[in-house]
Amino acid sequence: MNNKVYSNMLIFSGFLWAVNGIVLSIITNLNIYENSGVRISFFSPIIFAGLNDLFAGVLLLLFNIISGKIREICEVLKTKNGKIIIFAALIGGPIGQCMYLMGLSMAPVSYVMPVSALCPVFGMILSSFILKERINLKTQILIFGCVIGTVILSYTKPVGNYPKFYFGILFSLLAALSWGIEATLITFCTKGNVDEKIALNIREIVSGSFILFIILPLLRIFDSVFIVFDNKVAILYLFFAGLFAVLSYSFFYKGMKVLGVSKGMALNSTFSMWAVVLSVIFLSVPLTLNLLLGSIIVTGCVICLTLNN
Repeated sequence: MNNKVYSNMLIFSGFLWAVNGIVLSIITNLNIYENSGVRISFFSPIIFAGLNDLFAGVLLLLFNIISGKIREICEVLKTKNGKIIIFAALIGGPIGQCMYLMGLSMAPVSYVMPVSALCPVFGMILSSFILKERINLKTQILIFGCVIGTVILSYTKPVGNYPKFYFGILFSLLAALSWGIEATLITFCTKGNVDEKIALNIREIVSGSFILFIILPLLRIFDSVFIVFDNKVAILYLFFAGLFAVLSYSFFYKGMKVLGVSKGMALNSTFSMWAVVLSVIFLSVPLTLNLLLGSIIVTGCVICLTLNN
C-alpha cells in the first residue's frame, strides 16, 4: 500500500475515535450512578474508562486467538519492548483515559476532544526539556496558536448544565499530555518489529485491568462496577465504544508505524473536527463562534505543527 492509503487510514482512525468519544459521552450522561452517592457519582467515569479498555482488550484478544497470535503476545511480554508497552499503557490508560472520561463527564465532547488533540504539542514541549531538542520559531508560533485556540474554545461556557466545565478542560489537557507520551513509546516499540495489534492488545488489557482491579479498589468503588451490568443500554454502548476504540487504535498504530509519529498524530488529530461535526448532528450541541473558531485553530495548528516537525 502507498502512503496515501495509510494517510486515509489515519484520518479514518480520527473519525472512529470521534465516534468513540460521542458514545462515551452518551454513557457518562446516562446518570447510572446518580443515586449512588456523591463520591461514586464523581468517580464513575473511571469505571467507564476501565470497562471501555477491557472490552476493547477482550475483543482484540479474541481476534489474536483466532489469528493464532496468542503465543506471540506471551513472547512480546518477556521482551524489553513488551515492558515499554506496559509502561506506555499505564500512562495512556489509567492516567490518560481516566482523565479523558472525567473531562467528558464535565464538558461537552465537542470541547473536550479538540483540547485532548493537543497531545503532539505536549510531546514536543517535553522533548525540548528532556531530549534537549530545539524548538524553532515556526514551531513556537504554532504552539502559541494552539494555546490561543484552546483559550478561545474554552473561554465561554457552553449552553447547558456544565458547572464543572473548566475542570473538564483541565482533565482534557492532562489526557493530552499522557497520550503524547504514550504514542511516542508505542511507536518506538512497533518500529522494533512488534505487531501493532499485539501492542494494542497488551495496551488495552493492561490499562483496563489496572483501572478495574487496582484503581477502583483503592477508591473503594469496585462494587459499583456491577451496577453497569444491570443496565443493558450501558453495556451495549460500552461494547460499541470498545469496538470503535479497537478499530481506531489499530488504524492509528498501523499508520504511525509506516508514516511516523508526527504525520500519524497530525492526521489522527482530525478527530477534534470530526467530534464537533458529530456533536452538532447527533447531540444537538450548539455550534457557537467560539467552538467553531477555537476548534479550527487548534486542529489547524496541531496538523501544521506535527507535519513541520
